Amino acid sequence: MNLQGDFEGLTLASILQLLCNDQKTGVLTVTCDNEESRVFFEQGTIVYASASLKEARLGFLMRTDGIISAQQLQKCLAFAKEEKMHLGKILVDKGYISLDTLKKYNTKQVEAILYNLLFWKKGRFEYKDAKLNLKGMIVTQLNPMKLILEASRRIDELSVLQKFIPSDKIVFKMSGKVQSKEEIKLNANEWRILSLIDGTRTVRQIINESGYDEFAVYKIFFSVISSGLIEQKEEIQLNDQAGENDYSAILTVFNDILTSIKKNIADELGDRTYSLFEESKANLAIEFKQLLKDYHPDNHKNSNLQAITNALNQMEFIDEPKELLISGFAEYCAHVLKKVGEILGSHPLINILDGIEKVLGYVKKYQAGSKEKSKIVNDMKNVITEIYSELKTDKKKGKSKGGIFNLFSK
Repeated sequence: MNLQGDFEGLTLASILQLLCNDQKTGVLTVTCDNEESRVFFEQGTIVYASASLKEARLGFLMRTDGIISAQQLQKCLAFAKEEKMHLGKILVDKGYISLDTLKKYNTKQVEAILYNLLFWKKGRFEYKDAKLNLKGMIVTQLNPMKLILEASRRIDELSVLQKFIPSDKIVFKMSGKVQSKEEIKLNANEWRILSLIDGTRTVRQIINESGYDEFAVYKIFFSVISSGLIEQKEEIQLNDQAGENDYSAILTVFNDILTSIKKNIADELGDRTYSLFEESKANLAIEFKQLLKDYHPDNHKNSNLQAITNALNQMEFIDEPKELLISGFAEYCAHVLKKVGEILGSHPLINILDGIEKVLGYVKKYQAGSKEKSKIVNDMKNVITEIYSELKTDKKKGKSKGGIFNLFSK
């Protein structure tokens, strides 16, 4: 029997059910974009499954759970390739795992592949009758109907979770609301996911790198979002197609920079942190002082956007409002950093500059080319360079005159 075609939605579950009911023996191949999975049937029972993605592999699952080390896995993979032997047998022969552990993780692997498969919304399938050679293999005995019912339950629950995480392209970052690890009570799986959340990886990248199935990762995301540990990173699109009066992307980048500064000084300065940002406006050029009068990194993003938009609308004869805004924020950041250096010294300031470099690195890597992107990166690089130069001068000769503020008088 040959069966092939395209599928959408629950059609794939129906195909599994059909092969089960007809007690088929053969191989079902399913493809979606660059992914491919194969499901092996023996008289209507699923006995094995394989997938092209590394996270579905047996060794990867064991390494993720800490059953074997990365070194042990690499050593056994190389030996398996050389001797053309099954990885599981080598792991058992070398005493890294027991036979019972192998059987447990083999079943876990097959289930992970099938659950992932049933999450696919569309793709192509092909089934062919075939006599299976199962000699030397650790086979499972999985009932497709039981898997389909569990997958349906997961899909229903996942649809609820996706209301909180509507796209796997979203990027999350640490919220900074929890001050120490002692305050966080998470299990090992949650710590694993949390360690991958760095403000640059998307939800999809974290799923792929974690080794866990999609459903498990979404549940963990929901848990840490609900706990206030992470928050969505503002999506920014610095490109020349943005509206003339759309300042949100510029505001988001500089708010990330200033928030990064704030997190590094909050423990030392406490309540003084808020006033430091206000005091730093005192020596701004008059137009920048007017522009940022009602801005503060603690304010809600919509309030800040409205305040800056209103300020720009009230200013006359501005040819390039976005360039003015970037210049104003760059000077403001310079004044904030100078004040931090005066209060806390050079070591905390260097750590803060490293944090700003990471924000700029994200902008350079993930944002399309535009005049605004280039100006933000260049202006802030100039600020950072001038501050390092002043720190170097202060160390050798004592406090120098002018310093970074010569940058804004040219």
